[in-house]
Amino acid sequence: MEYVIGVDTGASKSHLALFNTEGDLIDFRRWGPLNHEALPGSFDQFHEELERFVQKTLAKNNLTFDNITSAVFGIAGVDTKTQHGIVTDIIKEIGFKNFTLANDAFLGIPAGSPSGRGICAINGSGSTIAGINNDGKTLQIGGVGFISADFGGGGMLGEMAVSAVYSELFRRGGRTSMTRALMENLGVKDKHDFVDKISAKFDDGSLTAGECNKMLFKAALEDDKIAASILRNCGKSYADGISAMIDELDFASRGSDIHIVLAGSVFVKGESPLIINTIKENLKNEFPNEIFKYVILKVPPVAGAVFWALCNLGINDKKRFYDKVLAQLGSVAQLSSVAS
Repeated sequence: MEYVIGVDTGASKSHLALFNTEGDLIDFRRWGPLNHEALPGSFDQFHEELERFVQKTLAKNNLTFDNITSAVFGIAGVDTKTQHGIVTDIIKEIGFKNFTLANDAFLGIPAGSPSGRGICAINGSGSTIAGINNDGKTLQIGGVGFISADFGGGGMLGEMAVSAVYSELFRRGGRTSMTRALMENLGVKDKHDFVDKISAKFDDGSLTAGECNKMLFKAALEDDKIAASILRNCGKSYADGISAMIDELDFASRGSDIHIVLAGSVFVKGESPLIINTIKENLKNEFPNEIFKYVILKVPPVAGAVFWALCNLGINDKKRFYDKVLAQLGSVAQLSSVAS
């Protein structure tokens, strides 16, 4: 029996799925963060931990690298050609021969589109847009913070919420219900204690910017104008990036529906629909003649890595394999095989 491996690594968690070439799930394993940018030891630690992650899976299933005919790695933090080259060398040194490496944002496309073609926008711990057109040409927009004008990700949205509160207190900014909510959370009555208190909480880890985005979404649901404006601006930024990708990859001239996959915790779990609705409104205005198929990705993106790895083997009946892989990984939360 031959096997394929799909790997999805992120700044908070990582997944590995082992399937046979008939599309049957053999093993699913979890790991911690495997983004070199989030690891104290950078690429060296990434190498060490990824190798342990893979070796534990192979050993548990009595397999060697000779049994793995195809693998796909979606690696967070692979945003430049230099990073791609470094990680490629690491994967080869670990023992893989036939593999595809991409930024983790690309996994959402084969996980959300049976054709393996389309655009995936990530709004989770970070913000990235990835696209694969019908010719297999790829493009990534965003993912490198202020350099790429990223406006998304739970941390950044939380920072925007805190900034809005500060602006109301000290810059004559607009009134927002987030001010009272955050002041109560901090136990602060005098606004002049605000900076000291929140700085101390950020420093000791008892409060994170990512947690503050919950306050932002709650305020938006209560029709807070400042919170709503932040979310609409985020949606407009994503729509602009997606529009540019449609042009760059020539999607609009192909005469077929355009799959837009929305992935990441902010898109999937965000309580307010403002970001997603803004994306849809802007794309409809920009491309009135196009048909967009939106998918909010609720299966783990590693499903895309597995389907991609199977497609690399030249499988027939892609739709059947796609449905089979997603059905098995759709209940991944109930699987009990946990790496340590």
